[in-house]
Amino acid sequence: MLFIRRARVPVAVLASPPGKVDPFEPAALCDLTIEGDRITAVAASGASPAPSAATQFDAGGSLVFPGFVDAHTHLDKTHTWHRAPNHSLTFWEAIEVLHKDRVNWTEADIRRRAGFALRTAWANGTRAIRTHIDSSLPWAETSHATIAALRAEWKGRIELQSIPLVAGPCYETAEGEQFADIAVRYGATALGGFMQMTPTLPAQLDRLLALATERRVGIDLHVDENANPANEVLRLVAEAVLRHGFTFPVACGHCCTLAKQASARAQSTIALVREARIHIVSLPLCNLYLQDRRTAGTEFPRTPQWRGLTLVHDLLDAGVPVTCAGDNVRDAFHEFGDYDMLEVYQQSIRIAHLDARLADSIRVVTSTPADLMGLPHHGRIVPGARAHLVISSARRFSELLSRTSLPRRLVDGETVHATPPPDFAELAAVGL
Repeated sequence: MLFIRRARVPVAVLASPPGKVDPFEPAALCDLTIEGDRITAVAASGASPAPSAATQFDAGGSLVFPGFVDAHTHLDKTHTWHRAPNHSLTFWEAIEVLHKDRVNWTEADIRRRAGFALRTAWANGTRAIRTHIDSSLPWAETSHATIAALRAEWKGRIELQSIPLVAGPCYETAEGEQFADIAVRYGATALGGFMQMTPTLPAQLDRLLALATERRVGIDLHVDENANPANEVLRLVAEAVLRHGFTFPVACGHCCTLAKQASARAQSTIALVREARIHIVSLPLCNLYLQDRRTAGTEFPRTPQWRGLTLVHDLLDAGVPVTCAGDNVRDAFHEFGDYDMLEVYQQSIRIAHLDARLADSIRVVTSTPADLMGLPHHGRIVPGARAHLVISSARRFSELLSRTSLPRRLVDGETVHATPPPDFAELAAVGL
């Protein structure tokens, strides 16, 4: 048994927040009891003595978070930048260079890179990850099998989910069913795709929803990752979900063009998204990196005039669940990143002005993505939740959001530890 004294817990992840909350420091001082791998009690600090059999740990008033949840990553692509760089730093070159790099995606290669990524995420306090997996032939089987093997290896430490990523038109062909079957055979949680605004998109979505219904899984899509207001894939997804009465979970990532559309049209789409119960996944760091680039040799480089963010506040105001996630890390879509959801949270606060709703903000990397992934015992500090905690060295949100690299300790079950992330030299040794 472990008893943690004086843990300053964000009110958004508590079952019963205190009645009066400081909007600038929305946390409550708590004592936590852990038995085995579960939190068994959460009480106001000092309200009751520590159990006599418990090992005690004094958090000293530091901010304590549930283990982070990263609901949108690309473990199959990660850490490939040095062999597949994106010279123009544009979206379409990223697709091209990674398509060429697939010849290197053997089981050993994916295991090395994705394994390094999981060790990094673990050291940074993430305890649940959803990865999209490129599912082109002939690589699909190897990629899904390798991620499934890693899922088994990390069981009990990181909940690892997988989603197939294919081009939308594939779902109009026999290959689409083949990809769906491969993904589900290796434990995919949902079917996914990179959907584009084409005349056949409604037919693609109809077929995708039929395949997902047959396999009793949800869908998790990449949509509208550009600045063209005429692209309304999100709207068409919502209409398709409603048209079919689809009852399984639906997520749409990016949704950048929503912010480029006329206000009335955007609000109309948001209303449909809410009615269809679609979960929005914003990827602030990657979209900050890619959006509003200019083509090399013409207008590039040029100061960006928009940052690729979807209408986060409008969606939240409408009651639509919004998650922030890490997306690509050190590959052609995003040269940077370190699987650190504390960084994603800090930057999301800055980029999206989530400090305007600070009390609820931590949900975007904890309870909201946990709900999307169907993990009710993750992302919260409540009795019955998994005992995965991140103890920050910051005592206040103003400190947490001021220093971008903060030491942290981790709690897993009844163990308190500080695990350093793996050294990049490991990847450099094999040319990555």
